[in-house]
Amino acid sequence: MAHPSGGRQTNPSIADRATPKDSVKMAKSFAFLLVRDFTLSPLSLFIDTLRLAGDEGDRSRRVEFDWQIVGERGLPIRASCGVELLPTKEIGNPKDFDNIVVVGGLLDTNRALSSEKEAFLLRAAEKGVPLTALCTGSFVLARYGLLDGYSAAVSWFHIKDFRTEFPDVNAHADSLFSVDRGRSTCAGGTGAADLAGYFVSQFIGRKAAEKAAKILVLDRIRNTRDVQPVGDLFPEASSRAVKRALLLMESNIQEKVSITEIAGRLNCSRRQLERLFGTELGVSPMAAYLALRVHYAKSLLEDSDLQIGEIAYRCGFENAGHFSRVFRQQTSMTPTNLRHPTRSASNPAKD
Repeated sequence: MAHPSGGRQTNPSIADRATPKDSVKMAKSFAFLLVRDFTLSPLSLFIDTLRLAGDEGDRSRRVEFDWQIVGERGLPIRASCGVELLPTKEIGNPKDFDNIVVVGGLLDTNRALSSEKEAFLLRAAEKGVPLTALCTGSFVLARYGLLDGYSAAVSWFHIKDFRTEFPDVNAHADSLFSVDRGRSTCAGGTGAADLAGYFVSQFIGRKAAEKAAKILVLDRIRNTRDVQPVGDLFPEASSRAVKRALLLMESNIQEKVSITEIAGRLNCSRRQLERLFGTELGVSPMAAYLALRVHYAKSLLEDSDLQIGEIAYRCGFENAGHFSRVFRQQTSMTPTNLRHPTRSASNPAKD
């Protein structure tokens, strides 16, 4: 079966070990590039979905799919949780694989990939091998310009930083994963299982993907229409439209978008969106948007050393004075009161 993005078939010897010798079926092969301090759960969920879907029962033979951790021989790769994995295959020809999967991790690592892995990844892109990024692996692809002009799903937690650093990528945080031509990305966590399920459905059928999900005790296979879980500010949001609207708001804190534009992106009218917000959240979309901006400002005040004027700018307010007035209305305290409660108690600030 041909890869939907034009990937090359793998060496048949991989599949022959698990299938009758008279069979000509070849396993779809995935190469995993692990960054330093990679996140273990997306890697595990992606591989386990392939493993469970690709063979009968729970026998774990590599019949339909094969997977290799590509790296320098004998050099363990450390996960962010402290677990270390050894590569299962040396760095070679990327055309030996149907898909190259970059597994992201901590973003403060100085160098995510070794020079050998960098060269392997860039050769894969040059040769047209499809590329996939799990979790913050999207940052790795974007740093090499490999997502420029592509749509990419990024976690709502990282979307603002990603857009600032990579303006040429069509990044969004309103879906679990994205497949755009030869580039696939996912927000991380259990979204890795959903993206793997997409590949399984494309290659061998939806029933195999559903089987893997059931064994992993996932309620169902989710697709690109399913949205990421929203933050904890509005847990009562239930409809897809309201969840997507909130994610669009969270993704556009600094550069605000109008409620009319948000409704248009959701293919509904502003009045319909306002009605849904009123029913589910008890507030208007505009009020919810403001609450999200103030909530983000509060986190910056508590967790960063940024000047109040800079925080006001990052949260979409006209100036520090406007920000302080709105913040006081929403929280009953000024930004200075929040940041320096002891000092402000003895000498109340007039922001």
